[in-house]
Amino acid sequence: MEKMKFFKPTTEFKEMILLQEIENNHTITQKQLAEAIGAAPSMVNVYISELEEKNYLNREYISSKIVNYKITPQGLKRKNYLLICYMRELLALYKLAKSNVEKFLQSIENKGYKNILLYGAGEVAETIIGVIRDREIYSLNVLAIIDDDLQKQGTEILGYRIIDRSEIEKYNPDAVVITSYTFEEDIMEKLNEVGYEIGKVVRFFGK
Repeated sequence: MEKMKFFKPTTEFKEMILLQEIENNHTITQKQLAEAIGAAPSMVNVYISELEEKNYLNREYISSKIVNYKITPQGLKRKNYLLICYMRELLALYKLAKSNVEKFLQSIENKGYKNILLYGAGEVAETIIGVIRDREIYSLNVLAIIDDDLQKQGTEILGYRIIDRSEIEKYNPDAVVITSYTFEEDIMEKLNEVGYEIGKVVRFFGK
């Protein structure tokens, strides 16, 4: 949950996670549950009490300090319902994001480009490759991915080799697509340094 950038956990989300964690591990501690939902351990007991009142789980006191939890059939039903609702919302957001990436890919195709190199071996490159693979026909061909990180060079992302910018000429791409948000301007300068035609550079984030 700490890695989430755009979602503020709702009560329903925390309820879903608590039920999921308890189903997976009936000996889980309040501290572990607190970490799972990003809440203070003192608040977990409040959430647990509410779930118990709704008959979603039962507490088994092993000792004064040790408590086991057991999800009830009603709790399992509730958890599955919340998961379906959560998945439905995620799919709606995914479709929205995918449509925007698709428009970007179509703009590349409209320029007559087919064989491309991506510059920036990160989440954006992975997303673009994923959208291309979801298409029935691969009208765009990713040749490789450029990155200036020496530790990444020579490795792969989703089966695509990560190369140094000095290898661009060897691949003879129709265009280089910049997929880095933070280093976009730096990449433009580096492409200029190696003599790549700037008119064949496409920015995902810029113009």
